[in-house]
Amino acid sequence: MKWLGSEGGWIKLISIGLLLLLWYVAALTPAKPIFPPPHVVLGYLIADLQTWAMWSHLFVTLTRIVLGFALAMAVAVPFGILLGFSKTAQQLFGSWVVIGLMTPSLVFIILAYTAIGLNELAAVIAAALAVVWVLTINIWESAKAVDNKLIQMARVFKQPMSKIVTRIILPQLAAPLMASARFGLGLIWKMVLFVELLGRSNGIGYQIEYYYQLFDLGRVLEYTVFFVAVMLLIEVAILGTIEKRLFRWRPATRIA
Repeated sequence: MKWLGSEGGWIKLISIGLLLLLWYVAALTPAKPIFPPPHVVLGYLIADLQTWAMWSHLFVTLTRIVLGFALAMAVAVPFGILLGFSKTAQQLFGSWVVIGLMTPSLVFIILAYTAIGLNELAAVIAAALAVVWVLTINIWESAKAVDNKLIQMARVFKQPMSKIVTRIILPQLAAPLMASARFGLGLIWKMVLFVELLGRSNGIGYQIEYYYQLFDLGRVLEYTVFFVAVMLLIEVAILGTIEKRLFRWRPATRIA
């Protein structure tokens, strides 16, 4: 109720209503309808939520997302910080990041499946490889913006490198790292669906591809709406809450 009581809450509600209206227009305009209207997709969703199959596919996909996201962040964070503070590292590995960014995600997926096989390890590595370069360059640019004067002052006072990292560098990178994490999560779940579509026999991506082969667009939209709703819930309820608590000390800023 508090969400609806705010001005922004009503605007968001109107926005969702407009989106549903456009969906109805797209569903009812053609002489031979292709898109089923929202109430039909909702009926499919309500019926399938009462079965274990949809939840099992969701669990498999979320597991791949968590593992792929953890792997991508575990590589991107230290790699991006290293590139941001070391000119030698930039000269050695900067071109790697650019090449990784320019390489299509499909290539990483095919390479992972070819080298490792059609298994869970390949699926997780493929999803992580597809997004790690974007995360790395975001963290790299953030690391370059860290105040070097504070680092130089700490060195003058002969502070150990461990304290410089934990008390000067990481606090300044906390907000960019959180933003990169939220951005990376949005990328990784799209890549996981793509990975499942190409080489797995379960998961939300596999189900979407299966019903596409049957030309059952209603079921395609059903799984799409369901999964997007779950990821929005994770984004708002979990990551959004974590971000608010971590940075509650910052004053709220409003434009206009």
